[in-house]
Amino acid sequence: MKKQRFFIDTEGNDDEAYREAINYACQLSIEDTGISDIILLVATKANTGWLERLYGQETLNQLFTGVKFNNCPALLSIETKKSYYDNNVSSDIVIAMGLSSEILFEIERFTRVKAIIAVPWVKDFTLKWINTWRPIELRGNSTISFSEPSCIVKKAMIDLTNSVNKSDMLTHSSDENLAKTYILALKKYEPSLDPDIVESYLIRELDWNPHKSKIIQRLISILNSGKYFQGGQRTGLHYYYRKWEKECK
Repeated sequence: MKKQRFFIDTEGNDDEAYREAINYACQLSIEDTGISDIILLVATKANTGWLERLYGQETLNQLFTGVKFNNCPALLSIETKKSYYDNNVSSDIVIAMGLSSEILFEIERFTRVKAIIAVPWVKDFTLKWINTWRPIELRGNSTISFSEPSCIVKKAMIDLTNSVNKSDMLTHSSDENLAKTYILALKKYEPSLDPDIVESYLIRELDWNPHKSKIIQRLISILNSGKYFQGGQRTGLHYYYRKWEKECK
């Protein structure tokens, strides 16, 4: 099953959003009998007020060890960002309860996670994950629009991805130097270069680890702020740019 991603366009104390997310997760577990668990993922054990208001203290206590609801084949349980880890045993739907994009990016790489339903607490904190993965909005009323890098930026990032060592991307000085050269070329000749849009493209389309894509995001941000970084070629940048430009024609 290809990983599925959903979110509810809300924020704050929208208790009904959590009920909707749980009901939708249960429906997914009915449709896919391979789903064994629905994980209610919270920052800490104290971040469970939504569930207490929905189901009461007794059910909340049961959720910490696991409970099955009527007409829901999967086991529902609460996990925290510290207690939840990857394994090869279960197949989970994760309901991310008010979690940040950084935490969502971490669990994205768990093989046990087959679907994610994000319910934001502050939408801006989840927006990066939403913009990167473009999940389905479950209420059908999202006004979020998505942006793409230009063709030339895409070609540059594909070129970079194919040129660096895949096992330890950007660890070697030669790989880092090449990345800096490409960013310098794009910054010099592209009309605009949005670091977040580029980073999202690297993660979504080119399967970059978020820790590595963050390096590219920071390099662009440094140049956009009018500062400089050491390393990378400073001459002949137009040759790179013309190559990507030609590939886009």
